[in-house]
Amino acid sequence: MRRFAFLVLVAMVNRAAFAAETPAPEVEPIVVGPKPMVVLPPPLQRRINWEPFILTGAGAAMIGIGIWRLFAAEDNYQALRALTAPMPNETNDQFITRARQLRQSGQLNTGLGWTLLGLGVASVGASLLWLFSEGLEKDPIVMVTPLPQGGVAVVEGRF
Repeated sequence: MRRFAFLVLVAMVNRAAFAAETPAPEVEPIVVGPKPMVVLPPPLQRRINWEPFILTGAGAAMIGIGIWRLFAAEDNYQALRALTAPMPNETNDQFITRARQLRQSGQLNTGLGWTLLGLGVASVGASLLWLFSEGLEKDPIVMVTPLPQGGVAVVEGRF
């Protein structure tokens, strides 16, 4: 959960910022019926759906770091292949230790690279699916308007 805390924080700040920027609607309320029996609130301005774009950016960053780690792993393996004999000032044990460190570093970089690459591709795919399923604009979920006679609640959304 700690890994996704930044994304959750960005989404919360984004929602708070756009909630503060949305001004009160100045449109006259819609009157239903011959007499003003029920007054519906004016339609709210739809907000832009930014969360899929944040997820796409995080996925692209994971893909980039994963590719960088795969190149680092290939550099480690190239250095391991270049080892032929101990250097003049090192013993055989030091030579073997250096070779093991290069192999372990290559394995670690390979594992991290493929994991980040897979997570990044999954993240970008999920964000595109999210964007195409919800669209560029968000529907308000619940609107409540107090009235002198009581109140009106309108529920909107995609189900």
